[in-house]
Amino acid sequence: MTFLTVSELNKEYPNVHVLDKICFEIQRGEFVSVFGPNGCGKTTLLNILSGMDNSYTGSVKFTDNSIRKAFIFQNSNDSILPWKNVLDNLRLDNQNIDESRIKDVLDELKLSNFKNRFPYQLSGGMKQLLAIARSFVFECDIIFLDEPFSSLDYNMAQTVREKFLGLWQKDKPTIFFVSHDIKETILLSDKIILLSKRPAKIKKIIEIELPRPRDSTILTSKKFLEYEKMILYEVENENKIED
Repeated sequence: MTFLTVSELNKEYPNVHVLDKICFEIQRGEFVSVFGPNGCGKTTLLNILSGMDNSYTGSVKFTDNSIRKAFIFQNSNDSILPWKNVLDNLRLDNQNIDESRIKDVLDELKLSNFKNRFPYQLSGGMKQLLAIARSFVFECDIIFLDEPFSSLDYNMAQTVREKFLGLWQKDKPTIFFVSHDIKETILLSDKIILLSKRPAKIKKIIEIELPRPRDSTILTSKKFLEYEKMILYEVENENKIED
């Protein structure tokens, strides 16, 4: 079922054309990533779809106008409240919050033992898990993520990614994800929107037909390596065109 339709989307700043006639559809529950060169407009596209940027031409249409959205930033400090502990960061003063839902999400993310701690008492990975937890506690229909694992070291990023993926596979909210990591993008996604250099056009939309559930063991599979080779070819070809 189509959840979001983007048609003829253009974005310009003074003297800079960022997005050029972007068109695609996202299905409900789909995990969609956008990948492309640095500065091509990935985060700009994310901001437009999430409603943080309304200065564009073209059309962005959700099938339901009452959807709940969440945004997970690259830096967890941009979203969590330092004066509230973990539990209160999840409740956000909402008197009707489902406490059993909070417990389930904390258990799934292995954060239950830290529920009374404050953000300054948490590691970077735990703070990012807290930001992730909130979007699932409120059962958002779509979650926007802007390189949420890039500030973490390799092992912690892998741990947080797999816990996030586990929660998504249970609840299946729609995901729109920005990444600059090819392996991460293939591992997580159902669909990858590959953008060109600025002004960004869609070079290709790649359907990722790898079995779920997925974890890091799939990174060396033949099919995974084929997808990686395909994307690398498109990126390298883009660079040659630019040269």
